Amino acid sequence: FQPVAVVNYPQTENYTRITEYKHLTGQRNPKTSLTYEYPTDIGDPYYPVPRAENEALYKRYEALAAACPNVWFVGRLATYRYYNMDQVVGQA
Repeated sequence: FQPVAVVNYPQTENYTRITEYKHLTGQRNPKTSLTYEYPTDIGDPYYPVPRAENEALYKRYEALAAACPNVWFVGRLATYRYYNMDQVVGQA
């Protein structure tokens, strides 16, 4: 579909980027999975918002997560850090 994992479309389309996951994982398959990202101010934020109250809430969740040995939390919201997509895939 596209030659690289992520293509950004600043102000040219309704969506801001397309991610094609097989480029991130090294898969070779004629089929593919795509994500189109659309900007919105409705719903949960896609990125952690670094504020004191959010850090305190994260610490509470972190303590609860530590009690779940068979559950894996990964990605931006799991660690309350910003990561590039390749870093998130690497964590998984």
